Amino acid sequence: MNRLAKKIGILSVVFVMAIAVYFMWNQRNTEKNDVMVYTSMDEAALPVVYADMYGKKMNLLHGYVQDMAQTVSREALTVLPQDRNLNLGIADYNGTITGIQYEVRSLDLSRLVERTSLSKWDQEEGVVKASLPIQNLLTKDKEYILVLTLDTSDNGTLYYYTRIMWTDSTNAKDMIDFAVDFTTKTFNYDQARDLTTYLETSNTEDNSSLGHVSIRSSFSQLTWGGMSMKPVGEIRTTLKDLDGVMCSVSLEYQAERAGEGVDSELYEVEDTYTMKWDSRRIYLMDFERNTNQIFSGQKELFSGKRITLGITNADEVQTKKSPGGNCIAYGINRDLWTYDQKQGHAVKVFSFRSGTDDGLRSGYNQHDIKVLSVSDNGDVDFLVYGYMNRGIHEGSMGIALYRYSSGENAIGERFFTPVTSSFEMLKEEVGQLSHLGTNGMLYLMAGRSVYGIDLNSNEYMVLADSVSEGGYAVSSTERHFAWQEGNDVFGASVIHLMDLDTGIKREISGGEDNRFRPLGFVGDDFIYGIAKNGDIWSQNGRVLDAPMYRIEIMDQGGSIVKKYEQDQTYIADVTVDGSRIHLTQVLKNDSQSYSVSRQDTIVCNQEISNEELKGIGWYASEDRKKIYFVQLDQEASSRDVTIAVPKKVAYETTEVVELKSRPKSQDNRYLAYAGGHYLGSSRSFIKAMELAYDKMGIVTDQNQQILWNRVNRPPVKAMKDPLKKGAALIRNLSGFEDDGLMDGVFMIDARGATLNQILYFIGQGCPVAAFTGQGGYVLISGYDQYNVTLYNPETKDSQKMGLNDASAYFSGLGNDFICGVIME
Repeated sequence: MNRLAKKIGILSVVFVMAIAVYFMWNQRNTEKNDVMVYTSMDEAALPVVYADMYGKKMNLLHGYVQDMAQTVSREALTVLPQDRNLNLGIADYNGTITGIQYEVRSLDLSRLVERTSLSKWDQEEGVVKASLPIQNLLTKDKEYILVLTLDTSDNGTLYYYTRIMWTDSTNAKDMIDFAVDFTTKTFNYDQARDLTTYLETSNTEDNSSLGHVSIRSSFSQLTWGGMSMKPVGEIRTTLKDLDGVMCSVSLEYQAERAGEGVDSELYEVEDTYTMKWDSRRIYLMDFERNTNQIFSGQKELFSGKRITLGITNADEVQTKKSPGGNCIAYGINRDLWTYDQKQGHAVKVFSFRSGTDDGLRSGYNQHDIKVLSVSDNGDVDFLVYGYMNRGIHEGSMGIALYRYSSGENAIGERFFTPVTSSFEMLKEEVGQLSHLGTNGMLYLMAGRSVYGIDLNSNEYMVLADSVSEGGYAVSSTERHFAWQEGNDVFGASVIHLMDLDTGIKREISGGEDNRFRPLGFVGDDFIYGIAKNGDIWSQNGRVLDAPMYRIEIMDQGGSIVKKYEQDQTYIADVTVDGSRIHLTQVLKNDSQSYSVSRQDTIVCNQEISNEELKGIGWYASEDRKKIYFVQLDQEASSRDVTIAVPKKVAYETTEVVELKSRPKSQDNRYLAYAGGHYLGSSRSFIKAMELAYDKMGIVTDQNQQILWNRVNRPPVKAMKDPLKKGAALIRNLSGFEDDGLMDGVFMIDARGATLNQILYFIGQGCPVAAFTGQGGYVLISGYDQYNVTLYNPETKDSQKMGLNDASAYFSGLGNDFICGVIME
């Protein structure tokens, strides 16, 4: 009996010890102290591809499981060698590649140039070496889309995209080498002195933060403000654009701060270069460096009434508090954290980063996180949108809704919807509208449509189809959304106004002759304009505006709190800036002619807070300059803070929701890019050009064809026969209303551009029509450093006019230009 009791006692002790060990192990795997913590999900499995270009590994490409050809091809441009045999390296981590094919298409995808399957490739140390023998079917110096298809045993068919170009020019190599050398020298103060000749240091530039450095920054900024920084790992080089003498290159890398007594600090850095090649030297036209510290979550970062985030940029930080204020969710550089102020407990809720791979896949930066709601018990609803680096959706571009349960310490995916936009375009739309209503509906803007998704059933409705620029408005809180019927930029017979928390919708209409236009919000008060159907401002055959006779402001209850109307005065060019409404008063001259009277401003008695940086502060550090932090209401003690990660990411309740709407209208859109990044789009060429202008950028059409480039303009241009060169343009001037392709020329309404800006089109070989009043026009057919050449198509005479005189002359006529791009 004693022996039995002794055995039972020993077994009991062993059992208790096993339980204790389990809980200690579990605690160590969910609570972390001073080490980087990672989210629990499947590791990345897809191969990555790079091109062998100019003796370098360049243009790292990530695989997609869906067709993304036209939307992501702008991410890289690969220059083919003279024999057109493109050598690729494929990092096949798991050895799963079973087939390789590729096809070459025109930029608009309408023409298949070549489709080829490879019969052999080499493999060494986990890297597949493949050579694509691209046929002699390409036009030199013209861009095409290359679609590389990999068949894999574990992950199905994968797609990789890059634009390609076959050219005799070697300018790109020189400019790529210049960019790599420039970045390398910034880490050495003495070597960096060679770079001062390229800087355009300005006293007006903000030198307070190392998170953003530009060509106008100080030399100290360029050389990291004296911090002991050094690059870590490879510098990944991507050629973004090559257009004539212009080249755009992106360099991405990690850097760390070194030095005695300095804790480990890791930074993600991107340097972007726009350069102009000349036989004598390379000109640096624009340079930007964006640096964002990876938040490590170390305990000492939680101290006092701050969570110190480090060096970063304002657009990389977000916070949201629970209704009671205790729980804070904060996003920093694509990672999501929560902090319970009472408990002193932090959770790294979500991140694609991994502690086991090389970071090329898990650290890919084409996604972001948006916090939708935070509850007092620590639960968080949030979106992850863009390219999915890991997990069950790896290789998909889309939007996923997750809920973090604090009680279970687990993440559950609620739905996933695939999209075919590029990440930067998707970010623009999600940033405008992604709101979780108190009515259990999630409202999303994606693909120029707005959807309402019922989270109880994952059923969706299309709230607004094909919303167009100027035809909708979203309040700063994203609680209210207004949109008009139809695609007429100048208004419609009805405006819908919806409270996205309650689902209550109002309609604004009235009067058979009235058209209504959404103008924006001041806080949650809605601003709209009213015009008469017949009031059209037209000049030289094109509609400029539909001046409004009244502006009204409606509060949340549907009451009109302000009317702006003056006798014999009309309103145009309305913009909303915080609590101020800026407008232009115009006077009617005749049935379709107006003249500007004066500028006016409506000031609303409403205090508008900056929601984007709410809860975020910064202080000036002696050695690191501007340091961002999360503002706390209660003191945090570094010693007592606990840090955890969710135990799992669950997909049991998820569903793939395919968001579909009616086919979009085929209106032209212009896309602005600079430094390889998407800046925005517009139906107006002028607005797109303004986005790109200061950054030495480009404007493309929807098929990625470059229509305007600030840098690639020859210094001199003279046309011997302007009538012949501009024949198609001239034929279509009469009756020209909308931009588009006509007789092989893409015609562009460039009214409002400066003379200097439209010289690009002349430099590319097409004269510009400049209206001189009463329907008359001249052709601008040439230019040099001092003059422009004006050709009169009626008299067949040419004359020269000084650039300054011509600029003033055309400005006085409204800078009314029609430009053309000859499409080959």
